[in-house]
Amino acid sequence: MEEDQDRDETKNGILEKTANTFKWWNNLSTLNAEDPFWIGGLKILVRLVGILVLLALSPLVLLGMLFAIIGAM
Repeated sequence: MEEDQDRDETKNGILEKTANTFKWWNNLSTLNAEDPFWIGGLKILVRLVGILVLLALSPLVLLGMLFAIIGAM
């Protein structure tokens, strides 16, 4: 019973940290009307880097790359 509570608390802690990190990243890369042109370009670049990092971490992409390498041999 206590193990289930500990597991639930750990899951909630991880979910909260993940949600906070996503909110931080989203606020960082959100375009605002008052941003100068170069800041807007930088924010778009930050957003693209974030997307590339998420794709690189995706297990399906890694599995697809593995099959592509095996198929190329």
